[in-house]
Amino acid sequence: MVDFDPSAAPDSTRPTVTVVGAVSSPRSVRVTDLMAMRSVAVEDSTACDGEAPTSRWSGVPVGTILDRASPRSGAGHALVRSADPEFACGFALDRLRDALLAVCVDGDPIPADRGGPVRLIPPDADCWERVKRVSRIDVLEHPPGDADTARELALGE
Repeated sequence: MVDFDPSAAPDSTRPTVTVVGAVSSPRSVRVTDLMAMRSVAVEDSTACDGEAPTSRWSGVPVGTILDRASPRSGAGHALVRSADPEFACGFALDRLRDALLAVCVDGDPIPADRGGPVRLIPPDADCWERVKRVSRIDVLEHPPGDADTARELALGE
């Protein structure tokens, strides 16, 4: 993976999550917009190895943002991209709908070193599926194939 400087992640006034691809209404959503929406909270640990404390993550269900973008009838998959250009994780669209676009952890905005400003928190996820610094969701009609780099990069395969 290339060296990625999380401090260079976009600020809260710029579009930080864009939904594109097999949708009728592509969208860009700023962190401030996400913070203003109805929030949901979950308890989750984001560690890949060993025990780690559980944190309270809050934000907006991905389904809320997907509904606004109106996925086309043939869309069944998505690729969630990080601001790190080499990292992306594929999901079935139905599973992704239940994930959280978190903007706060333990009541505060998510710092860059914890994956902010926006972090994906899917239910019952493997560690590589908790995408840090979410920048884009590509809605797809087919599985993403080789573009899904998350597991390989996270586990060093």
